[in-house]
Order: sequence, then structure tokens, then C-alpha cells
Amino acid sequence: MNCNKIKSISIPLTILIFAIILRILFFSGFILCDDIQEISTSIYVLENGPDLNDQFQLRFGGWLFNVFFFKLLGISELSFFVPTILISSLLSLVGYFLLKYWSYSKYQAFLGALLVASAPFEVLIGTLRANDLIFSFLLILGLFFFLIYEKRPVLQGALTGFLLWFAFYTKIWVLYSIPLLFGYYLIRIIKKRWHGGLSFFMVSFFLHATSCCIWKLKLGSFLPFIENHAATYPIFTQDLLDLFEVYPKMIFHGSHLNTTFFGFIPYLLIFLILVKIILMKFSKRLHGLLKIDRLDIVLFMFYTSFFLFLNFFPNTFKFDQYYSVPRIFRYLTPLSFPMTLHLSKLVIDLVVAIKGVSLLKSNRLIKKYVLSGVFFILIVLNIFQVNEATRPGRIYRNVLTSVVEDIRQESPPAVLVESWVSYFIRNIYLKDLEEIEVVYIDDIYDAVDYEKWLQCNQDKLLDGTVMITGIGSCVHYGGYNDGFILKEFEDRLNSNWVLLKEYGTRSYLPEAESVGLWRWKQDVSLQPGKRQAIITSETSRRKICQCEYQERL
Repeated sequence: MNCNKIKSISIPLTILIFAIILRILFFSGFILCDDIQEISTSIYVLENGPDLNDQFQLRFGGWLFNVFFFKLLGISELSFFVPTILISSLLSLVGYFLLKYWSYSKYQAFLGALLVASAPFEVLIGTLRANDLIFSFLLILGLFFFLIYEKRPVLQGALTGFLLWFAFYTKIWVLYSIPLLFGYYLIRIIKKRWHGGLSFFMVSFFLHATSCCIWKLKLGSFLPFIENHAATYPIFTQDLLDLFEVYPKMIFHGSHLNTTFFGFIPYLLIFLILVKIILMKFSKRLHGLLKIDRLDIVLFMFYTSFFLFLNFFPNTFKFDQYYSVPRIFRYLTPLSFPMTLHLSKLVIDLVVAIKGVSLLKSNRLIKKYVLSGVFFILIVLNIFQVNEATRPGRIYRNVLTSVVEDIRQESPPAVLVESWVSYFIRNIYLKDLEEIEVVYIDDIYDAVDYEKWLQCNQDKLLDGTVMITGIGSCVHYGGYNDGFILKEFEDRLNSNWVLLKEYGTRSYLPEAESVGLWRWKQDVSLQPGKRQAIITSETSRRKICQCEYQERL
């Protein structure tokens, strides 16, 4: 194997390894409230096949990769997140090959891909489970083949049609790309280059028509998952301005936890676009070295058009139900890759152009290392902001896994914890310890309701039962005060609860109590008949008998 072949393999491999390492180092895990639906759907499909009456399971793009890795590696936290880590990392390689195809050198494409791999939002979305990443991946692959096979229009149209069909069965927002494709193919047809448009139309029509016929025969509806779409509500006119500000705030500021999502990337991107335009127009020395090429235009139109549709067009395509609930940061996933890749391209263009004039032209040392230095600074800044963006999820997961390890050592008869958390403890972290009963508390959310439940049921607990306090539901969707949150309780805990260990606070919250592990020490004065275990069954989804109270919300 000669040096060129080794280099052609080593560069993409280095990019992939770098991206994977970042996603492992900043791994967040189960921190989204959708995680239960995502993993339970994948497990159900693995064991029973898809339920065609479930609108989520009909959109097979969302669970197909997970089912494959469950079959390959078994059901675990690792196998559930392997597709996320791999798909997110592979996007960096798409960036590398796209830059290389656009006549940038291998080294320039390598630096640009590393910037994509380290982008805060790219790493964040690659450390948790969001079907938006799969949707974004399919869109980006469609863009990639659309560009590199432009001189082979039949293949271009066929691959683009297939990938957009696949993306449609992950999220229907793939329709946001149709106006741009329609405009492109219309111009090609006017120029009598109709092969690509015809290929795209025929492949798309065949795949969608076949799918719709299957659904009609089996379910009596051509598009059942659209007709049974997730809950929506109409937005009052006076509230639209506030609604339209949500996504820009997420892009330029970050989360409501005061952590970044996109970091410096949108700011620098806008700045460099303006700099490039100004230099092209007013600098005679740089006029021939800078230009707005088709890749600039394609990437710019990709992320701006998707943002405009996402922000201002009704998600359910019904103007009487203007937006779906709620506006979630993960929906912005398709914006991150084209924005970061465009930033990489602009940095290369500007640095290379500036190197062609003035002192940099004659100084070979500066000419050799200036581009590396600029990208090194940007990548380091990215990693600092990745640390910020993923900090809440990592804090949450570290606390939870520490508690789980101590529960393993304690080996209690039962565990009490907020219901969302109980799912993962029971089905993932402690699934090998069937003797430990993880109590499922159904249809209760707020801490005040958990306190009432506890007061009604604690005298029935087995001696040694443990309870996890101070840890709520998912990190990003606002379930902070769900569960056994002691600061929200009206009364102190019963004296029979003995604190075993504290694990620190969820410090990303403005007010958070220490997460605690408590053991129930049964009062021996109680009659034996009252010291009974809370019995659950698989047929009732391991629900626990709850006492009734009128105040329950």
C-alpha cells in the first residue's frame, strides 16, 4: 500500500475517531422525555414487529437503526446509543468528502471536518437520543449525493428521491425541502435538462405511492401517521411574536438553563459572510481571490430555508392549529451541519485569500501554519462550549449512575423513584436484578402528589426499601420538580427514613437540592399484616396501588 492510499484512509479515519471520542467523553444518555417512547418502541418492534396502529411506529426511520443494533448487541444503554454516536460522527465525514469534492485540498477538508465534528450542537445531539438526528442525517446524505452526482442526473434524482422518502418516514418536515428542489428541477427542465427531475419524480412517486397503498390496504388510510398526528393546539395571534422568538433565542443564546446550543458558530458565520461580501466588493487586491460559489449558495439556502419553514410554517400543515407543542431544541438539528460546514468553508476561503497578499505571500512559515492555527483556535473554543452545552446532561447521568451502583451494593427489596427515572432503572440499569422491585408509580407528576402518595403508602413498604430523592425527570423539558423533591414537600420525611448517602445537586438548576438515597426502616410496633410489599404485575405494567385523594392534580 503506497503513501497516497494510506493517507486517503488515515484522514477520514482520524476524523471519525475524533468525532466518536468527543461524543463518548461528553456522553449524556437518557436525558430527554422522549427517551421512554424511543427505547420502548424499539424494544417492542424487536420482540413483536411494528404495531401498524401506532403513528410513531409507522415512521420506521426513527427506530430502524436501533432495532438493528439491539439484534446485534442486545438491549442495553450502549446498544441504544451506538447508532446516535455513529450517525452523528459520520456527518463529519460527509463534510470532509463534500469539501474535497469542491476542490479543497485534503488538509483543508480535514480541518473543516474537524470543526464540524466538534461543533457544540453536533456533539450535544450526538450524546443523546433524538430522531431529529436521523432525519438530519438522511437530509444531509441527500444533499451530498445531490451535489456530487449533478453530472449524472438520473442517479442524482434516484438517490435524492430515495433518501427523502426515507427521511419522510422519520419526520414529515422533509416537505420543507420540496420548494427548493422544485425550483432547481424547473430551471433544469427549462434548459432542456429534464433527466434528473424525471428520475427524482419517478422514484419518489413509486416509493410514496407504494407506501400509501400498503397503508390503505392494511389500515384504511393513505397517510395514517399524519392523520393521527401528535397533539397540537392553536396559537393566539398576540402570542405569535413570542413564539417566533423561541428558535432564534435557542440559536443565538442557548437553552433556558443558560447553556449554549450553537456556541459562537452562528455569530461567526454571519460575520464572515458579511466580511466575504464586503471584501469581494471593495478590495481590489482580493477581488480575484474571493467569490460566492455554488456551495456557498446551496449551504446558505439549505439552513435559511429550513429555519424559515420550521419557524413560520405550521408543523401540522394546518393554519387553524398553528404550531405543535412544544418548541424543542432538538428540532433545530438539520441547521447545525450546513451552518458549521459553511463556516468551515468561509474560514478556508478567507484565510487562503488573505495568504495570497501582503506579507503572508512571501512568508512560507506563516503561509504553512496560519490556517492550522485558525482552525485550532476554533476547535478548542468549540470543545469548551461543548463542555458547557452537555454539562447538565452529564451531571444528571453521573448522579443517576452513582445512585444505581449504590443500589446494587445495597440490594434492597424495592426502590422508589420518580416514574420516568424508574423506567430506566428497571429496564436498563438493574434489569439483571429481578429480585429488586423498582416500583412504577403511574399518573403522578408533581412533587406534592408524590408526597401524598408516599404518606398513603409508606407504611406498606418492606423493611429496607430505598428511595431516591432530589432527582426529577428529563433534563431539557422542564420536569425538574417531578418526583420525590423534598424542597417541594409540605412536611418533613417520616423519621423511619434514614439517609444513606448524598450525591450533590443538579447544579445546572437555579435551585436544586442534593440527590439523596434513603432507606426505610420499618416500625416494628406495626402489626405484621401492615408490613406488606407493594405487589405489582406485568399485566398491569407493574403499577402500584395508589391511595385516593381529592387534591390530586
